[in-house]
Amino acid sequence: MDFNTRYAKLNDNQRQAVDYIHGSLLVIAGPGTGKTELLSMRTAQILRQTDTLPNSILCLTFTESGATNMRQRLRQIIGEDAYKIAIHTFHSFGTEIINQHREYFFRGADAQPVDELTQYQIISGILEGLDWRNPLSAKNNGEFVYIKDLIRIISEFKQSGLTPSELRAIIEDNQSTIAEITPDIQQVFSAKISKKTIEMFAPIAEKIANLAAKNPDEKNSKLPASITPYANVLALSIVHAAQEAIDENSTKPLTAWKNKWCEKNANGEFVLKDFTAAEKLSAAIDVYEKYVNILSERSLFDYDDMILSVIQACESHPELRANLQEQFQFIMIDEFQDTNLAQLRLLFNLTSENDDNPNIMAVGDDDQAIFSFQGADVGNIQRFRQHYHDPKIIVLTDNYRSAENILSSARDVITQGADRLENTIDGLSKQLTAHANSEGSKVEIQEFSSVSEERAGIAKQIAELIKNGEKPENITIIARHHKELIEILPHLYKENLFVNYERHDDILEQDIIQILDKLARTVVAISQNNLDVANSLLPEITVHPAFGFSALDIWKLSLQAYKNRQLWMESMLANSVFKEFAEWLLERAKDVPNLPLEEQLDNLLGLTNDESSDLQVNSLANFYFSPEKLDKNPEAYLTILESLRTLRQKLRDRITDKNPTLENFLEFIDLHISTKTRLTQIRTHASSLSGAINLMTAHKSKGLEFPHVFVIGAVDSAWGEKVRSRSRIIRYPANLQLQPAGATYDERLRLFFVAMTRAKTTLTMTYSQTNDSGSDTIIASFLTNCTPTIIPTSDDPAEQIELAETDWTTRLTSPIVPELKDLLTPALETYKLSATHLNNFLDISRGGPQNFLLNNLLHFPSAKNSAAAYGTAIHSSLQQAHCSFSADHQLPSTEQILQFFQKSLESQHLPADDFQLYLDKGKSALTAFLNAKSSDFHDTDLAELDFSNQGVIIDNARLTGKLDVVDIDKQNKTIFVTDYKTGKPSHSWKGSADYEKIKLHKYRQQLIFYQLLVEHSRDYGNFTFTGGRLQFVEPDMKTGDILSLEDTFSREELTEFTQLIEIIWQKITTLDLPDISDYSADYRGMLQFEKDLLAGEI
Repeated sequence: MDFNTRYAKLNDNQRQAVDYIHGSLLVIAGPGTGKTELLSMRTAQILRQTDTLPNSILCLTFTESGATNMRQRLRQIIGEDAYKIAIHTFHSFGTEIINQHREYFFRGADAQPVDELTQYQIISGILEGLDWRNPLSAKNNGEFVYIKDLIRIISEFKQSGLTPSELRAIIEDNQSTIAEITPDIQQVFSAKISKKTIEMFAPIAEKIANLAAKNPDEKNSKLPASITPYANVLALSIVHAAQEAIDENSTKPLTAWKNKWCEKNANGEFVLKDFTAAEKLSAAIDVYEKYVNILSERSLFDYDDMILSVIQACESHPELRANLQEQFQFIMIDEFQDTNLAQLRLLFNLTSENDDNPNIMAVGDDDQAIFSFQGADVGNIQRFRQHYHDPKIIVLTDNYRSAENILSSARDVITQGADRLENTIDGLSKQLTAHANSEGSKVEIQEFSSVSEERAGIAKQIAELIKNGEKPENITIIARHHKELIEILPHLYKENLFVNYERHDDILEQDIIQILDKLARTVVAISQNNLDVANSLLPEITVHPAFGFSALDIWKLSLQAYKNRQLWMESMLANSVFKEFAEWLLERAKDVPNLPLEEQLDNLLGLTNDESSDLQVNSLANFYFSPEKLDKNPEAYLTILESLRTLRQKLRDRITDKNPTLENFLEFIDLHISTKTRLTQIRTHASSLSGAINLMTAHKSKGLEFPHVFVIGAVDSAWGEKVRSRSRIIRYPANLQLQPAGATYDERLRLFFVAMTRAKTTLTMTYSQTNDSGSDTIIASFLTNCTPTIIPTSDDPAEQIELAETDWTTRLTSPIVPELKDLLTPALETYKLSATHLNNFLDISRGGPQNFLLNNLLHFPSAKNSAAAYGTAIHSSLQQAHCSFSADHQLPSTEQILQFFQKSLESQHLPADDFQLYLDKGKSALTAFLNAKSSDFHDTDLAELDFSNQGVIIDNARLTGKLDVVDIDKQNKTIFVTDYKTGKPSHSWKGSADYEKIKLHKYRQQLIFYQLLVEHSRDYGNFTFTGGRLQFVEPDMKTGDILSLEDTFSREELTEFTQLIEIIWQKITTLDLPDISDYSADYRGMLQFEKDLLAGEI
C-alpha cells in the first residue's frame, strides 16, 4: 500500500499529526489508536515535504521488537530508505553514539559489564570501609542491612541522570529551606491541633513562598533543570492543606498533613521527615560516588551507564552535542510515558537551547505508564510540555483494536485513577471510540470458589474455544506475576494445550548445573585429600541417571561400604560396576591443580575426548546432548545448552584470576547462594507461536493484541488496594521522588487497564474466593461495581481429587513438546548474519551447516582454545591503541600497547605455560608490527566499527559485523577497511596447502562481506568502498617482513556474493540446512558447495 492510499485512510487527528512536521508536538495515543502507523507515516511525510536525508531522522522506542515493527512498516511505505532512518532503542542509540564518536569515550574502550554479584561485592567493600557512626554501616547477622537498598538506589540515581554533586546540591538546598522553616512548624504543632491552628498554619506557606522567591536565579543555577525547589513543593502542600481545612472548617486536613510530613525527634519536637531522612540519603550519595569511581578504575560499567556516559559526554563536549543536534533534524519518541529522567535529559541534549520550537514529537499515554520499576516517570509528559513551552497537543481517540464493550469496561477502570492528564489539562478528553467489529464480543468477570477451580476452569474454557475452531495463538492468558502463570501450566497441559511462555529461570536450579557442582566439589575434595566431603557427595552423584548405575547396584555398594567400614571411594575401586567411574573421578582430581578451569569443566561434562585414557564411563554430555534427546525434546535440550552457555559466560565475566581453578568455580557458586543472587537465564519464545496459546505477565503484554484475553487472579491482594509492598528504609525528599511508583494503587490500575485493552473480541477476567492456603480473597477494588458470573463448583469428589492432584504436580507435569524450529523462532526473528557465521555455514571442512547450527544458533558451549584467546588479546590491544590515538591524537608508546596486550591476555585465563608462550609471542609480534606499521595509524581511523545498528539489509537478509579498522575520508567520501589477522602470514591470495586455500578464501569473502555492509549501511551508504586489506600482525618467519594482502571486488563478484548471502539467509531462517555428506571436506568441496547453492541444486 503506497503513501497516498495510507494517507487517505488516516483519521483527522492522525492526519493532523502527520502533517504537523515542524515544531514540538505531543501526541496522546490511547491503546489501539494506530500510533505505529502515525510514526511511520509522519516519517514518510517529512521525507516527502522537506529535503531532509533519511539518516537525519531519529526514531526512539523502548524495545527491539518495537523498532523492528516500525522499520517493517516504513519499508512498506518508503522502500529501502526505511533502513537509512535511525530507528533505535535508547540503549542501542547510546551504543551507536559511542561507536561513532570513540574519541569522546576512549576511557571505556576496554570496559566490561558489571554483574549483580560484582555490584554486591563492590558496595559491600565500600560499606566495610565506613566509620561505625555512618548510618549505612549497620549489620545484622554479619550482613549489611542496607546493601540491597543501596544497589537499587544507585540504579535509581543513574536512571535519574543526576550526578553525585547534583544530588548533594539538591539535599543542601532542601536542608537550608527546612532549617529556616522548622521553628515555625514546631510552634504551630507544639500544642494540640485546634481551629486556632488553622490561622497559624496558613502564614507558613507565605513565608516558604518568600524563601522560594529569594534569589531564584542563584537557586535555579544550583539545581538541575528537572528538580523543583523544595520550598515550592512544601509551600504548595501547606496551601492545599490550609485551604482544605478552611473549606471544611475542620482540623483533619492539618492532622493529615502533619502525619504525612512530620515526625518527632529525640526531644519530642516535630521535625520534617525529610530532614531526618537526609542523613541516610547523603550517606547513600557518598556510596554512589565511590561506586562510580571504582567502576571507572576497574573499567566496568552497568546497563544504566550507557545513557549516562552519553549525557556526560554531550555536556562536557559542546562540539559533540552540536554535531548530534546538527545530525538529527527531526526526533520522534514512541512510548514516551516510559522514559526515565536520564533518557529525558539525553533528549534535551539533542535539541538546541537556542531553538524555541525544535522538531521533536513525543507519542505516549499516561494511562499506559507501567514501567516505573525501570525508572520510568509518567511526569515526563508534563516536563516535555514545560521544557518545550506548551507544544501542540493532539489526542488520538479512535480505537481500531477492541470492541466497544471492552473499551467501555476499560474506561470504567482507568477513570478511577487520580494522576491522569484528563484531570490536569483543561478540555482534554481521552474517551476512546471503537471502530472494530463488535460481532461476537463479550466482557465477563468470572468468580470461582477456589484458585484451583479458577485455573482448571480457564484451561477448560480455552480447550473449548479451540475445539470450536479458534486458533490457539489467538488466545492469551495475562497475569500480574509469573508465579500465577507457572501454577496454571499443569491445568493447561492436562487439556493437551501447547503454550508459548517466556520464563526467567535461575540456572543454579537446573539439574545439569547441580550435578556439575557436585562433581566439582567431589574432585576438589579428593585432590585436597578431604575424603569425608567426597564421601558425602558420592551417593548423590551415583544415583544420577547420566551415569547409568542401577538402584540395586548402588544399594549393594552402600551396604558393602558400611559392612567393611570403608569410604565409598574405596568400595567403588573394589567393585567392578563402579571401578572405572571411581578411577575417572581420581583422574579428574589430578586435573584440579594442573588444568585451566574451562578445560576441567569440559572434562567433567564429557565434552572432550581424552585419548590418553582407556576409561569408558557414561558422560553428562552423552546423557543430555545425544541426537535422540534433541529429536525427542528440543526444548529441554536448548534449555540445558543455554544454562551451560550462561554459566560459562558469567564465569568469564566474573572470575578475574589469571589462572582460574575449579575452586574459583565453587567459590562463584557459593557466593551466589550466600548473597541470594540469581544466575538468570531467559527462555524466550516468539511473540506469537502457531498452535500455542500465549502466557504472559501484564508488563510483557504491553504493545500486543489478541482476539481472546483472559486476565486471571483479579484479586485485591494482587491488583488493588491491599497489595503489600516493602517499606523503604532510605527515603527520598518530596522534590526528589526517584523511587518506582509501582507500589501505588494508580500504577496497578494502569497495569490492569493495559491488560484489558490487549483484547480485541472477548475479555474474560477471573478471580477466586480463596487462595492456595484457603484464606479468603476479594475482587480487586476497582472492579467492585461489576457483577460477576458465578462459576459453580463441582460436587463430584473424584473431580476434586483430580483437581488437587493437578495442582500438586505442577513441577512434575510434562509440557507439550514444541519442534526445534518453533523454539528457534524468537532467535531467528532478530538474527543478523555476520561474515563469521556465513563462513561457518560454508566451511564444510569443519562441518558446514551443522557446525553453524550447533555453534551459531544453539550456541553449544566450549572452552576457548589458547590460539583463539591469543588472537582476541592481539585485537583488543590494537583496538585500544587506535581508540587512544583518536582520543589523545598521539599513538601510545609500544610499551603501553604491550601492557594493553598483557592485560587482555590475562583476562583470557590460559594455562600458565600457554600464557607465557603467547605473552612472549605476542610481545615479539606486536613490537615488530609497530616498528614497521605505526605510520599506518591515523587519529581519524575508527576501530571496531560496529554495524549492528546500521540497518543493513540485502533483500531480506539482515547483516551485521564489526570492522577492525575503518579509514574514512569524509571529504572525498571514501572508505578503506583493514582486518587484522594473527597466525602465519600469506604472501598471496592463492595459498599452497589445502587448509591455507580455505582460510584465504574465507578471508577474501570476509572483505567482500564488509564492502556490502558499508554500501548498504545507513551512515556510510553514500561512501565509496575503495578496497580492503588483510593486515598480518606476526612477521614472516623467514624474512621478518610484516605482510598484508589487499583487494578490490568487481560489481559482478559483488552481485554473485549477494545472491549467495540471500540463499544462505533463506536456508538459515527456514532451518533448511543442506546435507553435505556427498561433498569432500576440502577446498574443492567447499567451492562446489557454494556453486551448487548458487545454482539451486541443494
